[in-house]
Amino acid sequence: MSSNKPHAWNPPGVPQPPATYDQVCVTPLLPAAKLITLAGQTGRNLESLTSISSDFATQVRGAYKRVLDCLKATGATPRDIVHVKHYIVTHTGQKELDGKDIVDRGWGDLWCEFMDKEGEGHRPPDTVVGVASLAKGGYLYEVEVMAVVNE
Repeated sequence: MSSNKPHAWNPPGVPQPPATYDQVCVTPLLPAAKLITLAGQTGRNLESLTSISSDFATQVRGAYKRVLDCLKATGATPRDIVHVKHYIVTHTGQKELDGKDIVDRGWGDLWCEFMDKEGEGHRPPDTVVGVASLAKGGYLYEVEVMAVVNE
């Protein structure tokens, strides 16, 4: 990227989003650094906007896989993440899941596992938000990531 302007695009291996946004944006900060912002990533399948498991942990793992795919497409790794936002649907209709506070639903253990494996144990600051719903029915979890890479 030779421009000093933000460059947004959709990397291969990541679901095609609606026309309102691209999955990844790289913004030069200094001559030797860039800010990478990812759209909220979910566990949906590549083939369909609506194809998603009803299993919370499966959705979470899928979202982290999408984060990894997006970061790799920019030359970044999870070790470069500077901030994370986790969005968790509060009332899913699943009694066992809804009986737990959003911080106790298992996504945190999966995040730590992901960051231990892919991010050298890095623990960037995060925000956890309980929400009424996400973009599509059936989505239970979404994660937003920002990273900085020094070139």
